[in-house]
Amino acid sequence: MVQLRVMTDDKELGEQILDVLLPLLKACTALRTSEPTRLSHRGGGLRVVLDVQLAGAPSVRVERKDWPAGGTRAGRDGAPAWRQRRLGPPPGG
Repeated sequence: MVQLRVMTDDKELGEQILDVLLPLLKACTALRTSEPTRLSHRGGGLRVVLDVQLAGAPSVRVERKDWPAGGTRAGRDGAPAWRQRRLGPPPGG
C-alpha cells in the first residue's frame, strides 16, 4: 500500500496545499485514493494521510474464518491477554 502524507507545522499552508492536491488526485483516472485521514499534531500544524492505489490494481478483502482453538485467552484479572496492564522493571533493575 502506498500512502501520501501532507505534514507541516503551518496549518494554513497545509490546507492550501490540500485544496489543490486533493481535487487533482480525485480527477486522476489512473489512481484510486482513500478519503484523507487527519491525524493529531501536537504543535497545531497539520498531518493528513491518504492511501493511493493504481486504478487497475485488484482490490482484495480478507476475513478470517478459522479462529485459533481455545478462543480468547484471559489474563489473571480476567481481561483479554492482549489488554493486560504491563508493569515496568523492578526498582533498581
